[in-house]
Amino acid sequence: MSKRLLLASAAFLLAAVSLPVLAADDPVVARVNGAELHRSDVMREMQMLGPQAQQVPPQMIYPQVLQRMIATKLVSTQGYAQKLQNDAEIKEKMKDAEAQIVAETYVHRAVQPKITDAKIKERYDELSAKFKPQDEVRARHILVKTEDEANDLIKQIKGGADFAKLAGEKSDDKGSAKQGGDLGYFAHDAMVKAFADAAFGMKAGDISDKPVKTEFGYHVIKVEDKRKSAPPPLAEVKDQIVNRLGQEETDALVKNLQAKAKIEKFNLDGTPMKATAEAGK
Repeated sequence: MSKRLLLASAAFLLAAVSLPVLAADDPVVARVNGAELHRSDVMREMQMLGPQAQQVPPQMIYPQVLQRMIATKLVSTQGYAQKLQNDAEIKEKMKDAEAQIVAETYVHRAVQPKITDAKIKERYDELSAKFKPQDEVRARHILVKTEDEANDLIKQIKGGADFAKLAGEKSDDKGSAKQGGDLGYFAHDAMVKAFADAAFGMKAGDISDKPVKTEFGYHVIKVEDKRKSAPPPLAEVKDQIVNRLGQEETDALVKNLQAKAKIEKFNLDGTPMKATAEAGK
């Protein structure tokens, strides 16, 4: 089995296990000159996009997928009208496509039942056991261009002004400003050194006494909390674990089939290919 087939099979598996389960009904989502396209048609098309597309919510890519299907229906109708389905080149491509689909479906049906909740939990426990906790800080900040601006903000906050409100109004970091300057929890190496050194040197509840200068400007920092990091909950990493288990099971399946098969390889000129350690791959 070629690497192309292996990768395609894995992609099919991962897509299939991560897509939502179809509802009992299968509504029409489009009509093209009377020909109906159903939700199940769209979901099958999404499966063909591969595992990366599965990271995107279906609703986000649905309009583009549906439009592409409509275009395909329009163009293919013209091709059928010209009897292109009887063309020798088309028939050869159909044979290749059929073999690919049969292989992908075989892999999916052979592998998916092996990815049980018990195996997912077992892998999660293995990864959690290897997890090394790190010190983390949860902090807010207000980023401004000048030291004078930062000092003025520190004076206001020490005088009782609301840090989050000032962050929303004054911070040049517009992303965190929407959350009142909240950066969430982070490890030391997740931030530039000067900022991290300052934040990790403070206690929970502390506000920086002087501005912290970085390449981005001047920061006023408030430390909200400190903790040791913990493994993410299973729900957050389940898809990644399923994908990994699916790839491993697919690799094992193909390796087992290769071990039982007689495989001969030849160069493009028809001469026997020299055996290597990769010969069976």
